[in-house]
Amino acid sequence: MDRTKLAEPSSGNLTSAAVAERQAEAREIAESIAGSRAADPAKASRYSPVTVPGRAAPASSPVNDFRDFLNQTKRVWLMVVGAIVGFIVLVTLAQRGFEWIGKKQERRHEQAVASVTPEHLLARCGQPAEDTTRNLYPILMRTMVYQISRNEAYTFGFSRTAEEQSDWVFLSMKDASGKSYETAEEKVAAMSCLNSRK
Repeated sequence: MDRTKLAEPSSGNLTSAAVAERQAEAREIAESIAGSRAADPAKASRYSPVTVPGRAAPASSPVNDFRDFLNQTKRVWLMVVGAIVGFIVLVTLAQRGFEWIGKKQERRHEQAVASVTPEHLLARCGQPAEDTTRNLYPILMRTMVYQISRNEAYTFGFSRTAEEQSDWVFLSMKDASGKSYETAEEKVAAMSCLNSRK
C-alpha cells in the first residue's frame, strides 16, 4: 500500500493521530508477513505493562521464579512438611513406648527373680522333685530340682548362714546339662512360674 494514500484521510472524520495509528498497524502487519521482524532487533511494544502502585516488578531470575513457585504452593509444602514431622514424632513416640514397656517388663522380671527364696519357689512353682539341704558350717546349702519334662530339669541353689534368723540367698539356676542361667529374662523364660506374684 502506498504511504501517501494512507496518509490522506479517506473520510473527514479521521484525525491525524488515528491515521498515524493505522499506518503503524499496517507497517507491523507488512513486516510480519515479510519476515523482516525476525531479523530486526526486538522493538518495544506500543502497549505499556500494567503495574500495581507501590510494587516494583521483580526481575525475572531462577531464584525469583522458584520463590514464586514456593509461594504459590505454600499450603501443599506445609502439609508435606507437617506430615513428615508428624510421622517422625509418631515413630519416636512408638519407639520410646516399646522401650519403656520392655524396661518395665525387665524390671518386673528382675524383682521377681531377686525375691526368689525356697519358700517363694514352693509357692510359685509347686513341690520340687528333689529338695536337699547340706550343712557346710558356717553355711547351709539348699538345692531344689524341678523336673519339667522327662529330659528337662532345673536346679536352684540357695545358701544362708547357719544362724536361725538368716535369710536364704538365691545363688544359681542350672538346667540338666549344667548350663547356667545368668539374667532374669533367661530364668523367667526357662521357668515362667518365677514371674508369679506369689
